[in-house]
Amino acid sequence: MATLTGISIQASGPTKPSQRDIAECPWKYRGYKDFTSFIAADPDFFAVRRFDKLHVRSILTLQDHLAELEEKLDAIDEQFSLKTTKIAGSGPPTVINCVSSGTNSNPAADATQAQQLPDVRDINNGTIRDDMPERAKLVSEVLAKLTEYDRLLLDHCILKNMPRAPERNIRNIKSWFATNHGAIMEKETRFIDVQDDLVSGCKEKTRLRQLFEDQVILRTHSFIGLFSKRPPPSMSPQDRDEVYHFSDQAVDVFESVAVFVAALLMLIAPLWILQALEEVYPKLAVITGFVMGFLLFLSLATLGRPFEILAATAGYSAVLVVFLELGNN
Repeated sequence: MATLTGISIQASGPTKPSQRDIAECPWKYRGYKDFTSFIAADPDFFAVRRFDKLHVRSILTLQDHLAELEEKLDAIDEQFSLKTTKIAGSGPPTVINCVSSGTNSNPAADATQAQQLPDVRDINNGTIRDDMPERAKLVSEVLAKLTEYDRLLLDHCILKNMPRAPERNIRNIKSWFATNHGAIMEKETRFIDVQDDLVSGCKEKTRLRQLFEDQVILRTHSFIGLFSKRPPPSMSPQDRDEVYHFSDQAVDVFESVAVFVAALLMLIAPLWILQALEEVYPKLAVITGFVMGFLLFLSLATLGRPFEILAATAGYSAVLVVFLELGNN
């Protein structure tokens, strides 16, 4: 922690900055303190880079280091498995290479030379507890590097699967930079321009909900204030006055009710319409219209995958066909 040294200096006027002071020196009075509180206030304000290229570069670097260690370990295993490789002594043992002098070698001389070396024996390649120090040290290096590699690889895969930051989050951050120009140094604001590399922790929203929030809630907040809530106290007074907050929980409830009512109407309305019609072709036209409307509604109001939406639409079509048969009977 930085230590503040008390120095007595005669200062005139109030100690807290005025609005003019903040406007002239936003980098001093606002800076990362207010920017951080703004980013943390709502999931719609959060967007950071995942650094795809740097992650891949780091993974490739660790991969090469591991490949080099693997080659060294394979070479040691191969060397320690040779008939001519022995060890002598203990604490730690010394690796020796018993070189044969070929066909003209003197067995008596080789035996005399072996007796001169203390406790010459083969290397035990079937143990980990009593492994050779050279190999044990290399395996420890592999373990540490492999742990780092696995963690980085898994983290990158998780980040890679995260959805891109929504356009609204990017607009919110750019708007804060524009409103508080100079609060953050220009070079440090450029991350928001790399939009393909930005991720956000906010949950994915349906297109119909995004349209409702943008065109209804935000456009009418000045005179209606739908689903409004108090901004968090951690935000700066300037941001609390300038930023409109609405409750995601309240919107979730409204969305659930709206989807339930719409689905109920799409089940009940065709039943009465088909009952009122007598000709077959008008009934088929009604069924076609409701099926297309149901497909469009699921595409906009849910986060289902395409085959899930088609399966639900097929089931809805079957229900309407049953209604048609009941009307004919």
